[in-house]
Amino acid sequence: MMDVRHSQIRIGRAQGYGRRRDEEELLSSGSVAARYRNAEQLGRRQEARKQYQFESNASDDELEDELDDNLDEIGSMTQRLKTLGMAMNQELQSQNKRIDTIEQKTVGLDGRLFRNTERLKRIK
Repeated sequence: MMDVRHSQIRIGRAQGYGRRRDEEELLSSGSVAARYRNAEQLGRRQEARKQYQFESNASDDELEDELDDNLDEIGSMTQRLKTLGMAMNQELQSQNKRIDTIEQKTVGLDGRLFRNTERLKRIK
């Protein structure tokens, strides 16, 4: 039963990975776009962007900010999916070990049952 409990704990951790931060951001700001809350972070983002822009205007900056936020969100979801996939892999490996043990015990039991059945046939 401890194996089952460990599996539940492992899967629960994987499901909650990265969720707490995203939920706090959504609750505090109302949107994921508020990840860069202070002016310093926005300024750094715009400075890094200037080298790739010919003409800078507000609509381009808003579009770039939205694209950056969406890419950040995709990155965090990808991390969560990777973590879930790794937890599923661990779970499948542990279940495969259990299945192998059950199979070995079943094969042994089948052999003993066959031998005993043959003995009973000879006794009759």
